[in-house]
Amino acid sequence: MPLQPSDIALFLVSFAACIYCAILSRRLKALQNTRNGLGATIRAMSESVAAVSSARNETQAQAKEIAVRLSALLQEASEATESLSELKHAIEVKEAETSRRYQSAEADLRKTMRDAVTQSGSRIMEIKQLIERLETLTGRAVSNFNSSEFLFDEEEQGIQKKVYESYGQKR
Repeated sequence: MPLQPSDIALFLVSFAACIYCAILSRRLKALQNTRNGLGATIRAMSESVAAVSSARNETQAQAKEIAVRLSALLQEASEATESLSELKHAIEVKEAETSRRYQSAEADLRKTMRDAVTQSGSRIMEIKQLIERLETLTGRAVSNFNSSEFLFDEEEQGIQKKVYESYGQKR
C-alpha cells in the first residue's frame, strides 16, 4: 500500500489535532488548579461574595437597629418640640401679662407720686403757715408773759402777788 498524499495530509491533520488537544488539556488543568488558576479565582470570588453577603446582612441588621433608634429619637424630638412650643407660648403669655402689670403698676405709681407731690406741696404750705402762726403766737406769748396779762386775770392779782413774793420777787 502506497502512501498517498491524502493519507499524509490526514496524518498531519490528526497529529496537529493531537498537539492542539494536549495544549488545551494543559490549559484546562491550569484553569482548574485551585492554587493559581481559574479555580483559585472562582474560590476567591466565592469567598468574597460570602464576605460581602455577610457584611450586607450585618449592615442591614445595623441599619434596622439604627432606624429603630432614629425613629425613637425623632418621636422624642417631636414631643420635645411640642413641649418647647407650649412652653414658649406660656412664656409669651406671661411676658405679655407681666408687661401689662408693669405698665399698670408704673401708671399707678406715677399717679400716686403725682398725688403725693401735690399733697406734699400743699402740706408744706400748711406747715409754713403754721410755723408763721406759731412764731406769731410765740411772739405774743413772750410779750404777754413779760406783761403778765396773759397769765393772770385781774381777780387773780392777789394770788399772783403771793406767788411772786414766795419766790422772792416783788412786783
